[in-house]
Amino acid sequence: MKSKLLLYIAIGFTFGIFLLQPLLISLHMYDMQGDQGNWWAWLLTSYQQVVGSWDVDQAVTKLLFGLLGVTLALLFMVRQKIFQLTGKRDKLEEIKELIAAGENQQVEFKSTLRWDLHQFKPNKALETVVAKTIAGFMNTSGGHLFIGIDDDGQLRGLQEDYATLKKPGRDGFEQYIMELISNKLGTNLCTLVAVCFYKIEAYDFCHLAIKRAGSPVYLHDNDRSHFFVRTGNGTRELDIPEALDYIEENLNVR
Repeated sequence: MKSKLLLYIAIGFTFGIFLLQPLLISLHMYDMQGDQGNWWAWLLTSYQQVVGSWDVDQAVTKLLFGLLGVTLALLFMVRQKIFQLTGKRDKLEEIKELIAAGENQQVEFKSTLRWDLHQFKPNKALETVVAKTIAGFMNTSGGHLFIGIDDDGQLRGLQEDYATLKKPGRDGFEQYIMELISNKLGTNLCTLVAVCFYKIEAYDFCHLAIKRAGSPVYLHDNDRSHFFVRTGNGTRELDIPEALDYIEENLNVR
């Protein structure tokens, strides 16, 4: 945040001196001439004056225009921040509504990504279940997968999962999710998943917005390929005849 603030100040100061100052001086000179002649020529003259003159009066003028530029830059930064906060607040309200509606055809909750709440250790089988759910959404109509929320919609958080990662925290969690999708489903399918994190009552949870795939998505596990679809509030594996019929009818594959 501090580096971003300093960047805005530097940009604003430069903008004030080398753009605002010659622009306003040239407009003033052009107006004093009764709007006659070539304004671009006055602008060029003003710019040369700004760059070439550094006496005391000009230095003070440059400082004032620099401060004006900084003010405008900071106002722009604040405006952007307000828009971002408003957007995040609105998005969080949408997320809360999805959670409150419970699990359905397009919403699934998982308490953890890889931490087994019964064995109290990481469990690769849980990761496969998450990958299966993602594949099911991709093969149906897309959906929302929440990790860090139990089946009843109660927040559990991601602290146990975070602690199992080489890089604890949100960045490490997102990287692990993408590696899981790449290894289990295919690297090309990572683009169909948008990962976001939210915090409610000090609990971090992860939201995966999953898009529908245009071609069949298979889960690769134990040297076999599995085909899953979303049915109601669950994910079901189809056998080969069912999968072929489903693919032909729903995924436009011939």
